[in-house]
Amino acid sequence: MLRVDNLCVNYGEARVLENISFRVDPGSLVCILGPNGAGKTTLLRALTGIIPARSGQVLFLDEAILGHKTHRIVEKGLTMIPEGRRLWPPLSVQENLELGAYRISNPSVLKERLAWVYELFPHLATRKNQLCGTLSGGEQQMVAIGRGLMAAPKLLFLDEPSLGLAPLVVREVFEAVKKIVSAGTTVLLIEQNTQVALDVAQYGYVLERGSMVLEGEAALLREDVHIREAYLGL
Repeated sequence: MLRVDNLCVNYGEARVLENISFRVDPGSLVCILGPNGAGKTTLLRALTGIIPARSGQVLFLDEAILGHKTHRIVEKGLTMIPEGRRLWPPLSVQENLELGAYRISNPSVLKERLAWVYELFPHLATRKNQLCGTLSGGEQQMVAIGRGLMAAPKLLFLDEPSLGLAPLVVREVFEAVKKIVSAGTTVLLIEQNTQVALDVAQYGYVLERGSMVLEGEAALLREDVHIREAYLGL
C-alpha cells in the first residue's frame, strides 16, 4: 500500500532524514519506533506533504505522491492523526468529527461515518455535544482518531497516540486501533511506547538519528538485544 524509497528530508541545512526506506502492506499495522528527536514526526510530515523532501520516492497505492499537496493526498485515502491531537477546543465533539468529513456532502454517508466512530468510542456518543476543550486527554485522543476516520482513509497514520495518557486509557485507545485494522483500515503507527507498539503491530522499524537501523516482525523485535536494552529497559 505504501512504499518509501531513499527518502531524504532537510530542515534548512540540517539533514534530518537520510535514505529512509520501508513499506506498509494492505491490512497491516506497522510501527516505527525511536527516541525523541529521531525524526519520526518529520517522516510523517514529509509523507503527507506538509514539509518538502529533498529526494526519494513515495508510492501510495502504486502512485507517486511526493510533492503533492496535503489535501490531494488525503483525497487519495491517506490521513494522519497528528501528535498533540490538534482539535478545535471551542467546538463540540461532533463538530470536530464532522470537520474530518469536510469533503462529504451526502448526509447519509456522514451519518454512517459518525455511527462508526461512536460505535468504536461509545464514550464519545454521550459527550457529542460537549466542547472538546473540556474533555480529558484520553477523550480528546479518541476525538482526534475519530476525526481522522471520518475521512474513510485507506491508510491511517497515528503519531504518538499514547502520549500523555494514563495506562488504562492507552489500553482503551489501542483496543480501538486493533478494531480499526480489523475493519479494513491499514495503520502506520509512530510510537515511543515500545511495549504497547510491539504488542499491537505485526511488523516494525526502528528509526534512530534520522536513519532506519532495524526492522523485523514485532515478535522478533521484542527479543532483539538492542530493543530490550534501549527501549524496554530489560
